[in-house]
Amino acid sequence: MKIIKLVFIIFLVISLPGFAISKEKTVSIATLDDYSPYCFPTENRKSNVNDTIPPGSDSCLLQGYSWDVLRASLHEMGYTIELKVYPWARAMNSVKDGSVDLLFPTGKNSEREKIFVYSTEPVNKVNFLVYTKKDFDLKWDGISSLDNLPVGVMRGWNYGEKFEANTAIKKQPINKISQGFKMLESNRIKGFAGYEIVFDYSLKQMNQSQSFTKLPSFDSTAEYVVGLKTNEKIMEFIKDFDMGKQRIIQSGEFDKIVQKWK
Repeated sequence: MKIIKLVFIIFLVISLPGFAISKEKTVSIATLDDYSPYCFPTENRKSNVNDTIPPGSDSCLLQGYSWDVLRASLHEMGYTIELKVYPWARAMNSVKDGSVDLLFPTGKNSEREKIFVYSTEPVNKVNFLVYTKKDFDLKWDGISSLDNLPVGVMRGWNYGEKFEANTAIKKQPINKISQGFKMLESNRIKGFAGYEIVFDYSLKQMNQSQSFTKLPSFDSTAEYVVGLKTNEKIMEFIKDFDMGKQRIIQSGEFDKIVQKWK
């Protein structure tokens, strides 16, 4: 009899106006996977590009430092992540057209800041610099030293306002990091502009760490989580990421991620 009364009371409560059963928190996120050691494929990755990751689990598609920071922060806030792994240009367009909520890791520039809301907390930091062949003789005096030279740039990547403003450099868009270094090796380009940790990691994976040299860094940036300003839920998502990041810093989980990828 007591059980029957308890069931009746529960039924009565959830029937009251204004009572709602809380829904699972879900956010869709797009990123790239040609971005080691920040975001890159898992060893046994299958060909699919979508993955659903509830709190306490990890992706079967993606791994890396920035992914771990993002995943831990949002899981701390109770989110299930609907992950989309695309080429960078497609990842960005999926957020611009509203089909995906968040994009990461995203550097700042004036064009992006017109349409995106940025997190306060970064997911990683990068230095911008140019790689050349070891036998290429160039007197470095800032990015103007590259004027009138063919320089490879990763399609859709941010290189900072100074580099973007230099129209004298003959910038050649490239889709894959490995493709850019092959073009550099064959003298199809004289320099390859990139992000130091990402490119160094790729060269190590290609066993070509000693094949090229690096010019001094011409700029740097932190990279963030962003979403479209017109997305009505974006401020909630961004604030929750920032709060989650602060919580994993306080709990010590962030330090474990840093040590894992150090």
